[in-house]
Amino acid sequence: KRLDLNDLIVNDVYSTFYFRYSGVPVHGIQNNDVLVIDRSVEPSEGDLVVTIQNKNFKIQEYQNSVDLWGKIVWVLSKK
Repeated sequence: KRLDLNDLIVNDVYSTFYFRYSGVPVHGIQNNDVLVIDRSVEPSEGDLVVTIQNKNFKIQEYQNSVDLWGKIVWVLSKK
């Protein structure tokens, strides 16, 4: 069987989103990495998440944020 990334990384197709990161490295995430965000997964303290601050997305460690947009479940990097 051919390997299908959707079978490996997508838990819920309706709540999974892909972002291409653009910016300075943060939390090990590099410029042009692809982030897989699952909005249906409840993060735990210290997980990397995407929050919304001043109408902008921000990557940070989860700390009971009310501005939570979704949990980063995978980071795809080109090596």
